[in-house]
Formats: sequence, C-alpha cells, structure tokens
Amino acid sequence: MSLPETTRLGHGISVIPLPLPFASPAWVNAYVLETTEGLLLIDCGVDWEPGRDRLGAGLADLGLADRPIHTLVVSHLHPDHVGMAPRLVAETGCRLVLHRNSLAGIEVYNDTPGLATWTEAFAIRHGVPDSLQGPFSALFRPDWMPLLQAPSDVVNDGDLISLGSGRHLEVLHTPGHEHAHICLRDSLTGILFSGDHILPKITPVIMWDRTDLDVLGLYLDSVARLAELKIGLTYPAHGVIVERGSQRAEQIALHHDRRLSTMEGILEAGPMTAWQVMGHAFRPHLTTLEQRLALRETVSHLEHLRLDERILRFESDATAWYRMP
Repeated sequence: MSLPETTRLGHGISVIPLPLPFASPAWVNAYVLETTEGLLLIDCGVDWEPGRDRLGAGLADLGLADRPIHTLVVSHLHPDHVGMAPRLVAETGCRLVLHRNSLAGIEVYNDTPGLATWTEAFAIRHGVPDSLQGPFSALFRPDWMPLLQAPSDVVNDGDLISLGSGRHLEVLHTPGHEHAHICLRDSLTGILFSGDHILPKITPVIMWDRTDLDVLGLYLDSVARLAELKIGLTYPAHGVIVERGSQRAEQIALHHDRRLSTMEGILEAGPMTAWQVMGHAFRPHLTTLEQRLALRETVSHLEHLRLDERILRFESDATAWYRMP
C-alpha cells in the first residue's frame, strides 16, 4: 500500500503519514498543529530513518520546516506512536506530553525482559501448546524502539492544552487499548484526534495485561463516552478521516458485543482454554505476533464475560479453563 501524501486539513492542521516497519498498519498519522508559539505535533511514529526523513520532508512541503516544534503530545505508549519521541525531545527541545498513567506504563514499556517473562507465564496459563511456547515468548527490542524517559508534562482527563489565541485541545482519557490512551478535542472545530481509540476500518486490539483490570470493560466505557458526546469529524492515528466519530464508536461497540456472544457460543461445546477459544474465534494460520495479540484479546473478552458472570473460570494444573455456568 502506497503512503498517503502530506496534506493540509484546514484550520492550521496538517497530517504527515509516517511509514512504519511492518505491514499493518503501514503508517501512522502525525498531525501538525500551527500555534502561536510554533508547532504542536500529535504522535511521531517509530525511530527509524524512513520515518525521520518523511517527517522532515513533510514539514518542508508544508512550509513549516523553520518553525519550532515546541510540544509533542503522544496519544499512548505504543512504539508506533511514541517511538521517535526521545530523539525529537533531544533534537528540538520540545516538551513531551502524556497521560498521567504513562508514569507507571513507561516502566513496562522499557522492560522487554520483564515482558518476555510475563508472556511466558501467560502462555503457560492460557494453554499455548508446549511446542509453541518458546517462539510465543521470544521477544526482542528493535532499534526503532529506544527507551523512554518520563514526560516533561502529564495530563489528566479534562485538562486543556493551549494552542494560543484562546484555542485549546481538551484531553479525553480513553483507556482500554492502552491505559494511558488519550483523545484530543479541538475547541475551535470540535474535531477529535482519536489516536487508536477510534479507527475507520479496523478495531484496536484490546490486550489483557499485567494489571488484571477489565481492559475490555474500560475500552467499552470509553467508546460509549465518545458515542454520547456526538463526535463528528474524527482524525485517527491510522487510516483515513472518519466523518462521524460517534457513529463509528457505536459500530465498534457492536463488534465487541458480537465477539463476546461468539465466545459464549464456542464455550457451549464444553470447557476450553483461552488458546482453544482463540483457535475457533480467529482466522487460522496466524503469525506468532498475531497469535500473541489474538490470545491477549481473547483473554480480555473471556475475563470480561467472567466478571459479568456470563461464564466461569476454573484452574487445573496451573492452567486457566473457561466454561459456561
């Protein structure tokens, strides 16, 4: 898929699609907002040469290369959104703005060995076959994912990020895809910068994690909030512009309702591990990375069903099994 062009979107907002080093998603949308102090950037892609070159070329195409980047706001702690942040902070002196939950999340982001250990235990607990556990748990840190430092500024839900002349971005905390995820609403236009929370064609993976929180419940609550806000024009981190953000939020909620019902139907056949449920609920022939993501998404749905008392979990030989009541 070819990379979209750098585009002026109006109202001092432009988008520079930055290439990513994997097939899907192939790029991340970096939004450039012109402010009274210079430029504010929303998301920055991973730290690799094609992305750095495209950001520089995009700013030049927009005639903004000589204007300083004074603020980088990152929607959440995934490398395709925050990977280039350490370099941009070092080279431009811009302030890095993240949600307050990032203060705990950065430790996890930086700890690849710890994540590998957790992934191994997760695989064993949820029924990954012995022959696949080695590849499933083998994690490495790519060069384009440097270690993160703490942000210079943290924000909470409802905070305002000034753009000058009375204009601001309102912070909407939308956890689920990631605990520090935020959306940003422009006070001038009402446009929502949705990060990965609302995407035009796909739904973000909702991954069970070390916190043992109901991550799917958090996500569905966040989606419902946007639906109630009657969001219109929405600028996502991947893909094309969404004309009616609240309508897309409702579609995403229905998708997860269907997936929950599907998993209940799968368990009608009898007790299963999350790995077995995943095998029925997802397409076959997944890559190892896709299996990792699909299993964590499966567990997030099963645990949501369990907490809602729609299914039960029991333990056998250090393995978690799920069944209908």
